[in-house]
Amino acid sequence: MEENNSKWGFGIIVSVILMSLFVFLLGFKNSIDSNPVVVYTVYLDGKSIGTISSKDSFEEFINEKEEQLKQKYDVDTVYTPNGVEIKKNLTYNNIVNSNEQIYNKIVSNKKFTVKGYQITIDNPDEKGDKKILYTLNKDIFDDAIQNTIKAFVDEKQYEDFLNGTQEEITDLGSMIENIDLYENIYYKEMYIPTDMEIFTNVEDLSKYLLYGTLEEQETYQVQANDTIETVASNHKLNVQELLIANPDLTSANNLLYDSQELVVGLIDPVISIVVETHSVEDEERDYDTEVQYDSTQYVGYQEVIREGEKGLYRVTRKRQYINGQLASGTITNSTEIKPAINRVVVKGDKYAPSVADLSYWAWPTDRPYTITSPYDYRWGSLHAAIDIYVGYGSPVYAANNGVVERIGTGCTPGYTTCNGSQGNFVLINHNAGGYHTIYMHMKDVNVTVGQTVARGQKIGTMGNTGDVYPVPSSYSPYAGTHLHFGVFVGSAYGATINPLNLY
Repeated sequence: MEENNSKWGFGIIVSVILMSLFVFLLGFKNSIDSNPVVVYTVYLDGKSIGTISSKDSFEEFINEKEEQLKQKYDVDTVYTPNGVEIKKNLTYNNIVNSNEQIYNKIVSNKKFTVKGYQITIDNPDEKGDKKILYTLNKDIFDDAIQNTIKAFVDEKQYEDFLNGTQEEITDLGSMIENIDLYENIYYKEMYIPTDMEIFTNVEDLSKYLLYGTLEEQETYQVQANDTIETVASNHKLNVQELLIANPDLTSANNLLYDSQELVVGLIDPVISIVVETHSVEDEERDYDTEVQYDSTQYVGYQEVIREGEKGLYRVTRKRQYINGQLASGTITNSTEIKPAINRVVVKGDKYAPSVADLSYWAWPTDRPYTITSPYDYRWGSLHAAIDIYVGYGSPVYAANNGVVERIGTGCTPGYTTCNGSQGNFVLINHNAGGYHTIYMHMKDVNVTVGQTVARGQKIGTMGNTGDVYPVPSSYSPYAGTHLHFGVFVGSAYGATINPLNLY
């Protein structure tokens, strides 16, 4: 009996073991046969930060959470930050993170993005100096460019240029030949981080392109007896800059009224609007005064033996303006209509002409000429001379008798800056009243230090050495050509006066 019970107990134990093994194997088989699930792994800068069940629902979650960004930029969709990747995966592990968990990990490290454009402004003269702007769409930048052009070009003339309705020059007149940007502009569509400055409207971008900042510009209330010229000068602007900052002023001759508010901020354009014009104009040519010396008469004797008469020339010019400032003025044709008749004065002269006659000054270049920059404030500082353009290599003359006090030479014309900003230059001491004259940016210097020069004597040629604008280059070697003609009174490099006051 005991033997039978032992056998029965052993059978039960074996049965239990077999059933347990069956259940285990069945469960293992079911596990192998189950289908893998789809999940999405989220990476931040290449590092996994978790998984989510649906990419679409996560992106919808972001758009719900970032409602403020959508309203700020007036967009329908906010996108994940740059550096975030969401990749589809298959897994048997169906444990995933919530959208909230992944969102919180991202928002604490990165800024979300909106779709827009990166605009690169590349100045070909300044390698590596590129300005980057961001806008929601390309049209904002294009419209801001149009507004910037209209700040420097009369709107009616601009419309006629665009429409091809400018009047052709039949006798006298002028017309716009071309309008372009000096810089190269590149557009790139991208997702822009919302911590960047993103321009969302034309008005703000137009202001930035003109002033180089979005800060409020300084204003001034007109006082009694103010003129456009005095307001501009008192705020270190030239008249043209003041007109550009105040589009309601159409001319330097506009009358101002008491308490009128004017913008007097310094313009600092981000882009360069290049306008090329063609003109045919009748221009008077001033007569020269020929001084004849009578060595039998003492200094102070003077007699006019012939009065002078102005001449008349018909001059064809090609002008280039950069942001409203005349950059170059090439004379393509000049026809004499009426010759000038020089005035002739006889003066007593019983000493060497190393001492200037302050009554008569010779013009330092040939005629006709163009004054490309006057004695005036320019870009916030005083341009204490006049810039005269005739042509590269044209003669430069001493304005009066004197002694060469200083020269600077050794430049390669058109390529190398030398002697600081002056380039090749001549400084003449006129030995009377403390007057000195300086002639800068010359191509050649034909005199030496200590040499006595006479009024009207050639001392060199016009060039573009030193710091000039536009900057000369291998493809434009004559760019920036002009004579910087300055007058000091009292001492060399002392107080300055407007050279035109001598004439």
